[in-house]
Amino acid sequence: MNIIERPLSAGNKVNNPNRIVIHAMGEYIIDPEPMLAVDMLDRDGLSAHYLILPSGDVMLCRRPEEGAYHARGFNTDSIGIEFLVEGEHDYGTFLKAITKDYVTPGQWQAGVELVKHLKSLYNIINVDRHSDLSPGRKLDPGTGFHWQKFKQQIGSV
Repeated sequence: MNIIERPLSAGNKVNNPNRIVIHAMGEYIIDPEPMLAVDMLDRDGLSAHYLILPSGDVMLCRRPEEGAYHARGFNTDSIGIEFLVEGEHDYGTFLKAITKDYVTPGQWQAGVELVKHLKSLYNIINVDRHSDLSPGRKLDPGTGFHWQKFKQQIGSV
């Protein structure tokens, strides 16, 4: 797994991770011009611990021991992982994209390896979708993310 560091400053100083939250967002966000997801997070004072790029590379944005602003109510006890949906997206095209298979083989493999590593390192049992933690408000990672298969492969059935 290739890890690229791109620190984001937004987040709490301390995180005591006891869960992992799986998210999705566009690789490039149109707002109004296309910008990299990590740049949009930085601009808006948001963050995640890891972004998994369509190439399968993993971008480390916040250390797991640091909080990140990725899931309201869970920012001091969770690790946020964003699977980036390839291409440029506004909110409408993003919502449509996450209803279809969007995770590349490289992303899938990197995501499974990363989550298994983090579960072992921090003795984490709970792995949740963002949509499970904020039902009705958040839809990611969407039906295009094969949740049951992912849970089986990371050992969280």
